[in-house]
Amino acid sequence: MANELTISAAIAYAKSGATVNRSVPSASHTISGTAVAQGVASIATSDTTITNVAAPGYVFVKNLDATNYVQVGPDATNWFIKLKATQWAIFPINGTALHAKANTAACDLEYIVFSL
Repeated sequence: MANELTISAAIAYAKSGATVNRSVPSASHTISGTAVAQGVASIATSDTTITNVAAPGYVFVKNLDATNYVQVGPDATNWFIKLKATQWAIFPINGTALHAKANTAACDLEYIVFSL
């Protein structure tokens, strides 16, 4: 089977006379095997390896904390995503693992990692 993962996005913004309305066509991707990892992880204030998925391709993460931020990246030193309280992100990733680190106190992080 092909194109098992479909990702789409839309943005609408209006403030002080400025408006933005943008949507992009859905992108479909073929998943190798059945590799997907999902769950909720407790993220410490030091590096936490969330999951090891062979050839990760796309990641969904959501900070479930109401106060603190969480940093996310492909290794223990490259924190390229910063999720404030309740923020979420979908992004492509290269590497063999997903890592996270909480700021002030441990936070719960929802994650879904798809292998491409």
